[in-house]
Amino acid sequence: MTLSDGQDEGMEIEERSYRRPDLPRLIEQQVLDFGRIVWFDGFMTEGRFRDRMHEVPDDTTHFVRAAGSVLVSHVQVIPIELEGRDRGLRIGGVSSVMTYPAFRNEGHSTALLRRASDHIGATEMDLGMLFCDQETVPFYERLGWHALAHDRVIVQENPDSEDRVMVLGDDALLPDTLTLGWSW
Repeated sequence: MTLSDGQDEGMEIEERSYRRPDLPRLIEQQVLDFGRIVWFDGFMTEGRFRDRMHEVPDDTTHFVRAAGSVLVSHVQVIPIELEGRDRGLRIGGVSSVMTYPAFRNEGHSTALLRRASDHIGATEMDLGMLFCDQETVPFYERLGWHALAHDRVIVQENPDSEDRVMVLGDDALLPDTLTLGWSW
């Protein structure tokens, strides 16, 4: 996709993916900057001055759309092991889904979420899972995700959370009540 308005002429938005150790520092900083503004509640305590994303496994994958070093949109898939109904499950924990406001309604998050969904399937993960606000549930539903019943998930670090848990795949693999230590 090539931009062509005034000084942006010739700038091209490229789609890239990175393993966690290879994520460019400048891109990571822009994801954190976005988080401080939009998800500020996650930066209200001891983490408010952090300049690195949370530690995640090295096989975490970041899907990015950027124009040069300018971040447009980002999605992260963290491999997470959970106990399922009758066996251990490998979950693709989707997080840090964001598009800067100047680039919204152009399909960037949609494209990256499709790439993330393909990645979850290609890496033979059992399910995809993400946390979102009630207002964004329809967006994820259009992409094939479905919401779990609110009382089906208990997040120990924040039991009063109003976040919705969305799943990509067969949620019958999950226990009737899913207890998680944290939301990603």
